[in-house]
Amino acid sequence: MKYIVSSLLSLLHSKNDHVQPGFRVNYAPFGHVEKFDGTVVAYDKSRGVLVAWPRGGADWLPKRQLAVIQ
Repeated sequence: MKYIVSSLLSLLHSKNDHVQPGFRVNYAPFGHVEKFDGTVVAYDKSRGVLVAWPRGGADWLPKRQLAVIQ
């Protein structure tokens, strides 16, 4: 239950302009969470945000599609 509440609250904070390495994020491209609990590894203005996901793999994603987990 705590995770669900945390995910919903993270969507409200999705307009965060300061995504920094070490932040925990959810990937919510269309208003619903598709990937959750990732860790920001790097930020590049041209490529986006590099996120490492707990189920393996990493993706470069646009920062506007990420919701910071508080």
